[in-house]
Amino acid sequence: MDFKKIAKIIAVIAALCALAAAAYFAIKKLTGSEKPEYFDDNDFFECDNDLEIVEVKDEEAPAEAEEKAE
Repeated sequence: MDFKKIAKIIAVIAALCALAAAAYFAIKKLTGSEKPEYFDDNDFFECDNDLEIVEVKDEEAPAEAEEKAE
C-alpha cells in the first residue's frame, strides 16, 4: 500500500466519525431538551434545622491589649 491509499482510508474513517457525531447531535436536538431535575436537600440529609445559639462574651483584640499594657 502506498501513502495515498492509507491517507484515503484514514480520511474515510474520519468522515464516517464526523457523520456519526453530526447525526447524534441532530437527534439530540430534535428530541427536545430535558428539563433539569431539582432535588430538595432535606431528602438527602436528616437535619431538623434546630441550631444551637451560643453567646460569647466580647473579647478584646490582641492589638488593643498590647496598647493597654504599655
